[in-house]
Amino acid sequence: MSEILVGIDGTAGAEDALAFAQRLAGPTGASLRLASAFPYNSVPSRVSNRAINEALRQEAQATLDRAAASTGGADVATEAIADASPPHALHTLAEEVGAALVVVGSTHRGPAGRVLPGSTAERLLHGSPCPVAIVPHGYATQDAGPIKTIGVAYNATDESHAALAAACTIARRIGADLRVIRVFDATRVGTPALMTGPSYTPDFVDYKAKQREGLERAVAGLPDDVSAKGEFVTGRPSVELAAQSEGVDLMVVGSRGYGPLAAVLLGGVTHGLVRKAACPVIVLPRGEHAGIDELFGSAAGATAS
Repeated sequence: MSEILVGIDGTAGAEDALAFAQRLAGPTGASLRLASAFPYNSVPSRVSNRAINEALRQEAQATLDRAAASTGGADVATEAIADASPPHALHTLAEEVGAALVVVGSTHRGPAGRVLPGSTAERLLHGSPCPVAIVPHGYATQDAGPIKTIGVAYNATDESHAALAAACTIARRIGADLRVIRVFDATRVGTPALMTGPSYTPDFVDYKAKQREGLERAVAGLPDDVSAKGEFVTGRPSVELAAQSEGVDLMVVGSRGYGPLAAVLLGGVTHGLVRKAACPVIVLPRGEHAGIDELFGSAAGATAS
């Protein structure tokens, strides 16, 4: 059985993360593992104090027990971990148990209904061994219902092809519609005020048309049993993707195109999106999305041409 790892620290953000994890666990049959780090170095030293260690462990375990009880009897395991760094604890545990997904909430300093990673999420988004989901502030108090529409950022790179395949996998498993979003960034082509000569307009129009055609091919190449449509918009990618997130229940994005394989590594667009999105965002590790396949099942043929 696949497992979803949820970071728990007794805050409202942890409640948001747990609410989203439960929403995924229901249709996938995944089990939940709740983890909480407490600030103690478990390596023996001259300053070790068993009484302090046990008191901190019990406090963390009590927080975990309350969170587990709120799930209403779901299949839940708990881990109280002695580690001064919560992201390090979650990273290590994800590797040890082979987690399919790590879910964390947003910081309370962000606006309600929007994603804003705190320090734990920031660290996880730069090296996690499995996909990471960041959940908006206040998600647990919303009547979100089932995930009906999944958005995926697509720009024809290898990483976006992987994101599209992963989003298709999720959509097929939970019966959601898929919205494939391509943002045409006109600033990458040029600005009329800064260019001269008659070639600008035809080159601009041709480039834009080719991007639109690429999106149409990608959507046409998806399996017939997936309800999908393309959205072609113009503007700054991170801004436009955040705006598109208001109309979907989940966004899926890939890591940037360089860095260590099988690790989450944010590029500029994803970096901006995870600070403004109005829905949960799943960020995939670079080069693979085995955790998503494990969680949602095989998606044979779910690749774009």
